[in-house]
Amino acid sequence: MAESGPLPDLDLHLLECPICLERLRQPKSLPCLHCFCQDCLGTYITKELSGKMASWTSFPCPVCRGMATPVNQAESKENWAKQFPTNGVIQELIKLKEQSSGPLYCTSCQTKGNPSNPAKFWCKKNESGFCGTCRVDHHDVVHIGCDILDITRHDNNRQKQNPAVPHCDQHDENMVWYCEDHKLLGCNICVLKDHRRCEAVTTATEYIQKLKAGSQLTNMHAALKKGAEVMNSLVKDFDEQLQDMVKSQEIALQSITDLRHRVDKRLDDLQKDCTNKLIALFKDEKSKLDDSLRQCERLKNSMRNSLKSSIKATEGNENSETIVLYQRGKAEVESCKALVTEMNESFTSVNVKHQTKLELGIIGDDAMGKIVIEKPPRRFPESHGYLTSPMSGRRVREVQQVDIKITSDEYDCDAVGVVYLPNNQIVVSDDNNKKLKLFTDKGQYLDELIIHGSPNDMCFVNANTVAVAVSSPGGVHVVKVENSKLSLSFEIRMPDDKGLNGITHINGRFVVCTDTEEAEVYSVTQDFAAELLHQYSCRCLFLSHDPTNEDILVSCHTTVKSKAVLSRLSTDQHLKDVIKAGLVSNAAGLSVDRESNIYVCGFATNNVVQMSGNGTHVRKLLTSSDGINRPFAIAVCGDMFVLTAEDTNFVRLFQLY
Repeated sequence: MAESGPLPDLDLHLLECPICLERLRQPKSLPCLHCFCQDCLGTYITKELSGKMASWTSFPCPVCRGMATPVNQAESKENWAKQFPTNGVIQELIKLKEQSSGPLYCTSCQTKGNPSNPAKFWCKKNESGFCGTCRVDHHDVVHIGCDILDITRHDNNRQKQNPAVPHCDQHDENMVWYCEDHKLLGCNICVLKDHRRCEAVTTATEYIQKLKAGSQLTNMHAALKKGAEVMNSLVKDFDEQLQDMVKSQEIALQSITDLRHRVDKRLDDLQKDCTNKLIALFKDEKSKLDDSLRQCERLKNSMRNSLKSSIKATEGNENSETIVLYQRGKAEVESCKALVTEMNESFTSVNVKHQTKLELGIIGDDAMGKIVIEKPPRRFPESHGYLTSPMSGRRVREVQQVDIKITSDEYDCDAVGVVYLPNNQIVVSDDNNKKLKLFTDKGQYLDELIIHGSPNDMCFVNANTVAVAVSSPGGVHVVKVENSKLSLSFEIRMPDDKGLNGITHINGRFVVCTDTEEAEVYSVTQDFAAELLHQYSCRCLFLSHDPTNEDILVSCHTTVKSKAVLSRLSTDQHLKDVIKAGLVSNAAGLSVDRESNIYVCGFATNNVVQMSGNGTHVRKLLTSSDGINRPFAIAVCGDMFVLTAEDTNFVRLFQLY
């Protein structure tokens, strides 16, 4: 709605706090670009990070659940909200909004006795209005180069102007450049200092034209609309569920009252206890539903507002606001998908029931019956395709081949280990050239690290750390992967320099297997303590583990049908055969996905097999007809996996869809 005064037409929700739904006070911006009152954000942080989450060093955004980390995590959580930047643009808009509550008159004319002469210009510096004459005679004489706003151009029949081009907090210049590499707006100085080496730096206008020329904005608008519809269906469903809960509570309370009239005075205390338990359980379950309802409502409202604002900003050629809303919308769409997936895993109805015994001959402590909470599974409302099929039922397709031979290589490659990092980077251990190599999953070479020894199996440690099992001499090399660079962090030498083949990482310790015909499996800590867990009667090349119970998975390189090619070693060192030689022979690479499905490379059978954790459901994922020949190492990341083969100069990337 357009209003008189210096504030141009804008969406009033931009000035409202999503938590208290009031005008923003001391607006604080999180990294996801959502703004909140400083006090509201502080209260939310304190409440969110209580109990089991008190040790957390970051917190989810109340709207999109994107993680936000304060600058000084050691400071009291009550002060975290103050550490986030104040949104100067929002403050300026709020200030102008408050000043635009009524018609504006020329300040100079008022001092001359003409109080009703309307102002045509607004000086931000003096916070005063001027008519056309007084602007020339008074304002422009004193304030040369002042940022003065023509408020007559903000009516409904004229072109809108951008009320506040974002200014750089560091350099106090307009942010008119956009770096696609870092997804950031910047001023001229920012571009010169921080983005000179970036490959895609354009003006904000050029970037908007690029978005308009393609389908990104249209797709984001469609995704926001679809996400808002999903949240709306959830809100409606929660409303209906709350109504059903209230009805079931009323029935239960009536049942308690009816029974109360049939028993002796002794039941007074029993009735009170039973009723209190009913109400307490009801409040607890209602509180959980209310939390889910508020989460969905916040995200729904924010997605609708982002859709509306983005369309307006695009149509009005407001480049900076369009970019901000584009990034915000993408974050909200991803949060919507994650929230739908999370809720679907435990989506149930909640029924509060009062169960009684028909025989009242003996009035004991249970004479008033008991309160039961039933949670039968409930069908999820329309998800518009957000819920994906399980990994065990998906098809597989090849999406990329990455050439891993680089100019510094002396020999052809032999990729005997691989890790697929969450940031879409791949680390390969090349035994022939005694190196670790870092690539993007698009095939771009980034860095290499020389290994003193023979690098074999690799494992994921955390988002920027991997480890490799090394033989000749034997040990574990822990490697940092930061800023697209590989660097050796530290080494763990094995007793007697025993050579290693397989490796996996569990809760701060490494589990490794030796490079011997009768492999030994050890648990190794960073302080060089090694504990023998089990000795196998065959060679073992790769290790992995089940994240649900920390069982160790061992691939056995054998073709003897009576022997296991995949073994499970539990935490109490109990051994169980998962699958024996046959469908898979000479098992090599191992990996486990987020649903605990196991992936095994059949080196001799030229296939890749996917199976459930207990080995009951097994299927051939890839065979020789897919060009699979002597597969060796595999690493799964999300719905993607990378596969190596013996003595080849490339690795292959596949997707489960």
